[in-house]
Formats: sequence, structure tokens, C-alpha cells
Amino acid sequence: MKKSYKGFYPLLYVIAGCCVLLTALSWFVHPLLCAAMGVVSAGVVAVAWWMIAGLRRRAFQVIDVVASDITFERGAAIQSFPLPTAVTAADGEILWHNGLFAAIFGKGEGDCFSDGLSRLISGFNLAKAKQPTGCPVRIGDRFFSAFAAVSLREGRETSVIYLCETTKLKRDSIEYLQSRPCIFSILVDNYDDILQSYKESEKARVTGEVERSLEEFVGRQNGILIKMNNRRFFAVVEYRYMHKIIEERFPILDDVRKITVDGKVPITVSIGVGMQPDSLTGNLETSRHALDMALGRGGDQVAVKTVNGYDFYGGVSKGVEKRTKVRARIIASALLELCKIHRQVIIMGHRFSDMDSVGSSAGLCRGLRLLGIDAFVAVDRQTTLSAPLIEQIGAAGFESLFVDAAAARDLVDDETLVVVMDTHAKPMVEVPELLERCKSVVVIDHHRKRVDYIENAVIFYHEPYSSSASEMVAELLQYLGDGEKEVEAVFAEALLAGLVLDTKNFAVKTGVKTFEAAGYLRSLGADTVEVKRLFSSTMEDFQNRTAIVTGAHVYKSCAIAKSPDDIPDIRVVSAQAADELLEISDVRASFVLFSQGSQVNISARSLGQLNVQLILESLGGGGHHTMAGAQLRETSLDTAVKMLEKSIDLYYEQNHIQ
Repeated sequence: MKKSYKGFYPLLYVIAGCCVLLTALSWFVHPLLCAAMGVVSAGVVAVAWWMIAGLRRRAFQVIDVVASDITFERGAAIQSFPLPTAVTAADGEILWHNGLFAAIFGKGEGDCFSDGLSRLISGFNLAKAKQPTGCPVRIGDRFFSAFAAVSLREGRETSVIYLCETTKLKRDSIEYLQSRPCIFSILVDNYDDILQSYKESEKARVTGEVERSLEEFVGRQNGILIKMNNRRFFAVVEYRYMHKIIEERFPILDDVRKITVDGKVPITVSIGVGMQPDSLTGNLETSRHALDMALGRGGDQVAVKTVNGYDFYGGVSKGVEKRTKVRARIIASALLELCKIHRQVIIMGHRFSDMDSVGSSAGLCRGLRLLGIDAFVAVDRQTTLSAPLIEQIGAAGFESLFVDAAAARDLVDDETLVVVMDTHAKPMVEVPELLERCKSVVVIDHHRKRVDYIENAVIFYHEPYSSSASEMVAELLQYLGDGEKEVEAVFAEALLAGLVLDTKNFAVKTGVKTFEAAGYLRSLGADTVEVKRLFSSTMEDFQNRTAIVTGAHVYKSCAIAKSPDDIPDIRVVSAQAADELLEISDVRASFVLFSQGSQVNISARSLGQLNVQLILESLGGGGHHTMAGAQLRETSLDTAVKMLEKSIDLYYEQNHIQ
């Protein structure tokens, strides 16, 4: 310590020498100036000497305080303490340290006094260091736990800081986290449906190409691939590779999609990823749930289970229709048995119910009543978008089928079966209280699966490949009671109206089963002219719709229009305007925005080239590939348009669309 403070004396000599030199030079200017300079120089030298002496005196006072309780043996023990140790003042000034402490920073003994603890160890927290767990700190590429013992003597606070190295423990912990297994549940979506009529050689070719693509993908991640059968695979990949895979947005989807049958129909896969639980069995179960979620959203995508829910990647292609009717027959039988053991059935659709929601609900309700089951349809007549359909059914003598929300709440009890139609999201149902008061729930829906789906459903009949809920109900009616009793023509027209609405007059999302359902409904007496009249609108609505279409602008092949605030029946008009915007050339999707109070609603449509569901999901909306919607709260129309354009940009970027 004395040696360190002797280094200040040369500085004092330099100051004194400079003062003498300046005093001598001032003699040649003026004798009085020389005298004045002499006095000033003497004062400067005296003050410098006094400050150095005071610093030396205070330093030794602190040293005396620190060392007053340390005998020779204790001092030697502290100096040879096997842990890096330092003694600091209350302000963090280092008063003493051993050699191990200095060696951490690549300094010699005594070289850390001028730096201070906060400068040497960034992020050090004395309060945390006082706790039994210590304060984790990082010094260079090494990790330590800092512990502090504080003492108070003669009003002065000093702390003894110990550093315990945890570098190996930290690196082992990181390696443990990075090497955790992530399980992929992989399913080839359309293998059986596409290849069932092809030769074995073609099946072998497609299977081989799919396996090769999966093996190359998993091999790049140093993982393992397990084949269960031609359709199902499992893969195990370490967590360290997941960041890169997610950043690349699972390129295996594009690789498999390049494999085609006859050069036309692409093969697609769905993948569920489990990467959260610590156990292999838990991870496997999570991956299976994630795969179910991916399939429920139409397939050709990846669902990754995270702490906050699910993240989805892909899903840009159209779903492939399932041609088999086996599941419909099984569901019809199970639904009928379930209805028979309940006192009554209440069917409800989604809020602001449309033709598909009301038509499918009414059709199923009438089918159950023909089998002697007490069934009702809960609908809000104030907000429904299908008032003409409800009036037509009522005029045919079936007004008793419909009950309002208040009556439905009074009717429901523990012996009531609630059937949710044309939605599977809890926040979207017509009367949410019914789900809380009943014990049994059945869900029948065709929309792509959302995270907030109804989890406790006894029967979850979900077909994202179907065009509409009306198509699904038309299939069920053929098997309910073995088709002994058929519904009246007015209900066939209601179901056909739902088909026409969701397929845009059989232009989008139609398959073989769609036309089979339409043919079945036509055989029941459905009049296509009467269905057409249900979609007729007033001259005022036509003019408002034309005004919305006229004010639209095109952004990246997407037509975006804002609706005025004073249009009555704005929900119906906006949906019709969105359909008409698709008739413009080079428009691949349409979005109509309208405000209601502080909320902006978005109605989206497409012809299948763009997935409007994925575009609106980033804004909190949902739906399916060609029809979706979203609600933005506390937002203006102009702000909502900017948010929508950013969401379109994100969709184009993530799916590499030009």
C-alpha cells in the first residue's frame, strides 16, 4: 500500500518544478509579476502536498478499520482464501482484495483499487448478494454467484464479497436445455384419398419421395425419424435446432408439396410439435394434440405447442376433401343415442347468425323432432343476418322451433343437450351461458380450428374440408333414424341456402360431397328459385353496396374498402360487397371494413388463392380459407386499414408470395 501511494510524490515534484520554472520566466517580464507568481506557486505546491498527505492519511485509516480485527493468522487465512474475495466500502470502492479476485480480471495484486466494484462487475446487486441464493453475475465468458457479508463498525459499512464460479454448472444447464427432445408427430394428409385408385408402383413412388424428404429434413437437424406406416411418422429433434427450423418456417412443408400425383395433385403433410414438457411421454402427448389442431385447421401446416397456446406455420393450400361418409354415419348414430338420453336439445349457432348457421340449425332441429326428440333453436332475432329465412320457416308453420336467448337460458338444465352449430369457438356462440349451465355439448362445425375451441364436447364433429355446416347436416340427416322420415321442403331450402352462401353459388370450396348434399336437398323438394329470393336485397342496400365497391382500393392484389357509418344492415351489406369485389380482375382477396362505435369489423373473402383466415388471425380474427372476419376494438377505420395492410405484408413475406 505504501509503495502504491509513493507513486504520487513524483507528481508533486513535477508540479513544484513547473511552478519554479514559471516564476523564473516571469522575472523577465516584470519583477512584481515574478513575486506574485512565486506566492501562487508556493500555494499550489502546498495545497498539492496537503491533499496527497490527506489521501494517504484517510487510506490508512480505512486500512486500520479493516485490519483492526484481523490477527496475523486471520490475515494469512483470508489472503489464501480459495475463493475470489474483496472488501468494499458502502459506495462500492474496493478497499482490499486477494490475488484470486484480481486474477479474474487479468490484473495483478493491487490493480483493482481504482476501478470500483460496479465497473468491474456489471449487474452486481448488493441486495441480492446478501440473500442465501446470491447474485448471478457474468465476467467475460465465465459465470459466478456473488455472495456478500456486510459489517458495520464505527459508523462505517464494509462488505466482504465472495465469488463462487458456476461456469461449468451454467454450461451444463444450457446444454441440458438445448439437448431436450422435441417430438414431431407427422401425418401425410391426403395419402389414402389421392392414391386409393392408383397402382402400387405409383404409391411406392410417392411414399419413397415423401420418406426421402422427411429423412433429409430430420437429418439436417441431427434427429431421428421413425416410420409407423405409409401415412404416419414420428421424429425426435433436439431443442437447439428448433430456433432455426421456426425461423425458416418449416421448409419441409414446401418440400413435400412439390411431390405431386400425375403432376397435378400435391401431397401435403401436417405436423404437430411438442417441445415444452420435461418428460418424453408428455412431449409425445403434446405433439399429438398439436397434430389434431393442425388437422382441424385444414392440414398442410405445422402446429407448435407453446406456453401461451399454439403457433401455426403454413396452411396456405386448400384442404383436400374427404370422400368417405363412414364418419358421418358414425356421428349420426352417436348423436341420436346422445339425444335420446337427454330430456331436450337446444341448438345454437354463432353470433350474428347467417344463412348457414340458421339453416343447419333448423334442419337438424326438424330432423330430431321427426324422431320424437324435443329440440329447439336458440337465435337472437335482433342481431341475426338471416331474418328472411327465419320468417319463411315460421310462415310454413314451424315458428315453435325458434326461441330467443332469454327463453333458452330458462329452458337449459342438467338434462339438456346443447348442440353448437357452425362454430367451435367459445366467444362466438349465440348464448354463452348455455355452455356453462349444461353438462353435455356437441359441436358441429367446418371452420378451421381455433385455439379457443370448446374442449369439453362429448361429440366434436369437425370437418374443415366441408364447404358448410349445412353440408354436414345434410349428410347427418341421411343417417338419422336410417332416413325413415325426411324433413320438409322448407328445411331443405334452408340447408341449400347455407350451401349457396358458403360456396358463393358453388364457386369455391366445393367438392363431390357438396354436390351430393345439394342433390339430396333438391330431392327433398328444395326450390332453387326460393333460395335465390332469400338472398335478394332492397334498392337501398344495392346502392350502399355499390358505393362501398366504388370506394375500394387494391393493395397487393387485395381489394380493401371502407364502409360509411350510416348504412343500415351493414353486416349483410359488407359481406355482399366483399363478394362483389372478388369479381374484379386481378383481385385475389377482398376486405370490407366498417365501424360500430369504437370497434372496427372486417369481413374478408377470397377465391382460394390467398388464405384470408391466416391474414386476419394476426389481427385476432378467424374463419376458414375463403371466408373470415375480425374485430378490432378501440380502433379507427384508418388505423385498421394500416394494420390490415401490415398483416397482408406479413402473410406475403412468410409464405414467399410475389
